[in-house]
Amino acid sequence: MAENQRTENKMQPEMSWFQKLRQMPSNAARKRQQKIINQDFEDIRDKILNNKTPFHVREAYKALRTNLIFSLPSDVCKKIIITSALASEGKSTNCLNLAVTFAEMDAKVLIVDCDLRRPNLARLLDVPNAPGLSNYLVGLNSCEEIVHKTQYNNLSYVAAGNIPPNPVELLSSDNMGKLVERLENEFDYIFFDTPPVNLVIDTVVVSKYVHGIVMIALQNSTDREAIRYALSQLKFAGAKVLGFVLNGVVFGNNGGYKNSNKRKYYRHYAADGKKKAPRTTSGYGSYRYGGYGSYRK
Repeated sequence: MAENQRTENKMQPEMSWFQKLRQMPSNAARKRQQKIINQDFEDIRDKILNNKTPFHVREAYKALRTNLIFSLPSDVCKKIIITSALASEGKSTNCLNLAVTFAEMDAKVLIVDCDLRRPNLARLLDVPNAPGLSNYLVGLNSCEEIVHKTQYNNLSYVAAGNIPPNPVELLSSDNMGKLVERLENEFDYIFFDTPPVNLVIDTVVVSKYVHGIVMIALQNSTDREAIRYALSQLKFAGAKVLGFVLNGVVFGNNGGYKNSNKRKYYRHYAADGKKKAPRTTSGYGSYRYGGYGSYRK
């Protein structure tokens, strides 16, 4: 078999320098790709709570806020993880909107981006991503240097920082425990935006610092088996799941629900260009460092 492969490689003509040059992406192609990525985040920023947010959306977050208040102890700083089973299900947007909703009660709220592999919070807030959490955990910056104010009253944030090669080791280090212990003395609520449970183990590591976890599920996208696997992971770690948020659903004119998620499924293409069977979930192995573009529409 190896000999046949060598024979086929010899039969294929070697590419000329001009053909290799044509396969390289041009500056215009890079600019077009970056423009698409920026446009996607502009659409996501429109979903952050503001003066133009519809009334029923605000009421939905207030209802979620009320349910969480009655599910958590009242005499200590409440620490909550917002995560999902798979990627691109809206966890970062919902985490930020929920933190804004709690800050409207005149409570001191902090949101921490614990996704050290593909951080989104800094781009949602349109702020620098560093210095942040990873910079503190390795001893490059102090706690005062990574906690910043947002444009919302009573809401602060900690960005993810520079993307490290060992996020799990940093999140499970003693410095992380010391940081959480210090921050809980200064804030009433702390929300942790963590990576998807089924893709990496980071959420399970951070779960030991919090009181509970809220899972985000995307209608017509999140698979039941993915949810079951995520719950088994969290149950094995002894984490408490407070509940689920079904994302991508709006009310129809007849009072029922309809789907607002236009991505009904993903299609994959083989090497010959033919379409493979559609699937409804993201692959577990595609979550990698800095892979911003791999989860776009």
